[in-house]
Amino acid sequence: MSSPLTIAPREGRDQAMLEASRAVIGLFLRERTSDFSVKELAAHAGLSERTFYRYFPRKEDAIRPAVDASLARIVSDLRAAPRGKTLREALADALSRSLAEESSMNWENLLSVLNETESLRAVWLQILTDAEVALAHVAAEWLGISPDSQRARLAGAVLATAGRLALEQPFFAGRKRDPGEVLSECLALLGPALFEEPAGGHRTVRRSPPR
Repeated sequence: MSSPLTIAPREGRDQAMLEASRAVIGLFLRERTSDFSVKELAAHAGLSERTFYRYFPRKEDAIRPAVDASLARIVSDLRAAPRGKTLREALADALSRSLAEESSMNWENLLSVLNETESLRAVWLQILTDAEVALAHVAAEWLGISPDSQRARLAGAVLATAGRLALEQPFFAGRKRDPGEVLSECLALLGPALFEEPAGGHRTVRRSPPR
């Protein structure tokens, strides 16, 4: 099971796609809607329609580079977390830090836009599926188990779902709360067994260095 959502230096086409993606999301957030033509999105991103289509086969795909970059940063922060933290604590900290550093990515408003159409929801669900795989790898590194094991896959799914609920919670509850705190509450409901390290407290798989 290969792990997506890794941070790598961006240049050329990748950097241009990321910048265009951020511009599109910025427009969605400003107008609180995704109801734009490709021509309008391309013009806003400073691209020709032809180039826009080369980058994004469908206009809904334009959200992926920026959202993937945010999730990749969370995964990278998890891998760099101090060993004194638990996986649950590290994830809550990484989520809160990511949201604080990327204040322009207003998830409360973005999630509302992402639920506007079936096409956007489908892209968002694929992003969450990729996040499950990446978080399964991180959980495996923390726990010293195979990323293909049932436990790692379950941990990845739980962590991705808890993260999604933490992002959605301020929007649906009608009041602001720190998503990191909400995520911790969600994970606490599960009990500690899923995220406990093996007996002896030593990880048998080395965590990857920060990227």
